[in-house]
Amino acid sequence: MTTRRTTGRPESGFTLTELLVTIVILGIIGLLLPRAIVLGLRFTASTEQRVAATTAVGALGRYFYGDVRSADGVTTDPACGIADVIVHLSRPGADVVYTYDRPAGALRRVTCTDAGVVTTVLGRFGPAAPARPVTLSCGAETSCTSPMEVTLTVQSDPAVPPTVLTAVRRSSSS
Repeated sequence: MTTRRTTGRPESGFTLTELLVTIVILGIIGLLLPRAIVLGLRFTASTEQRVAATTAVGALGRYFYGDVRSADGVTTDPACGIADVIVHLSRPGADVVYTYDRPAGALRRVTCTDAGVVTTVLGRFGPAAPARPVTLSCGAETSCTSPMEVTLTVQSDPAVPPTVLTAVRRSSSS
């Protein structure tokens, strides 16, 4: 009987060098991956807040121009049971009030008629927004270039230039 002897070692398993390289690579990935995830989440939250603020400004613009156009009077007086008024636009049979709810971050449009009160949330501003992100720049107690203009300034983020919405009231009551 002939005994056969194998030459060399069998190739099963990892060498010590391969194992050390694998541990180093996994360590690097384990160190960088959580940081990348956190950075991605921060970026996503920041983007969502900017999109929400842009949406709020867009919705404000859709209502604001028509409301000012049909307004007979512009004040900052309380109306519709709301004391903290940005602007109060009155017209025959209805009052429209724009208000900002700081705790909820919500910009609201409230319409009061004899039939009832309708509240529309125009959008929400993130925690980076100033205490009053929407202010009346001209049109009530403030002076304007034209007495028929009403201007709102929206500052949703201190790092971004404000958005200015100027609408012109109709020249006579109809």
